[in-house]
Amino acid sequence: MSRNLAGGIAILLLLAIAVPSAASDLVGSGGVGFRGGSLLFLQDADVKENASPRLSGDLVFTYVYGDHLDFDLTVGYGWNRLGDDERFWLATTVPMTLGARYLLMDGKKFRPYIGAGGGIYIWSIQSKDLGASKDLATFERLRRADLGFYGLAGVERQTSKNIVMTGDIGYHYIMAENTADFPTAFNGNKGYVQARIGVTFFFSLSERVDSGFPE
Repeated sequence: MSRNLAGGIAILLLLAIAVPSAASDLVGSGGVGFRGGSLLFLQDADVKENASPRLSGDLVFTYVYGDHLDFDLTVGYGWNRLGDDERFWLATTVPMTLGARYLLMDGKKFRPYIGAGGGIYIWSIQSKDLGASKDLATFERLRRADLGFYGLAGVERQTSKNIVMTGDIGYHYIMAENTADFPTAFNGNKGYVQARIGVTFFFSLSERVDSGFPE
């Protein structure tokens, strides 16, 4: 298994070095994309104990600032199943983040990248009827909007003049510790790992539209 994985990574790196890029230059372009994948909560301890990975989806708006730098505005949704207790049935996250990605290997179709960013994360613990659960002592609803940040690494491939495919894995950390409102459970900082694949459609923000009329 490890040999196959190492071989696959080596092949990707060779392709990244050997395959030339498309002739188009996306610098100055904007893009709209979708990322689909899965996430798993690893923090806090009460969420991690029974968390099972489920699907996630992100809508991503991208601006290509330079040959090596992209900016991403992301709004997403993801959830985990938490177990058999109907009072605490699932955990959800709605990230609204702004971040940047640094791309390597300029001039190649396959371009590895690293990225980081932050923003607001709306998280909740929900009961089986999909309403926000309540702390057993204070009866505060287990739903808050807190600051958070993320880091990721991945690779993108330009498949045509205006279409780019991506795949990445990242970790999101939410500063959600709150023992005053939630003394009994689910009161620590939250965090989850997420794997995604997706596609972005780019369009020029400066290209003039040919109307057919002389200037």
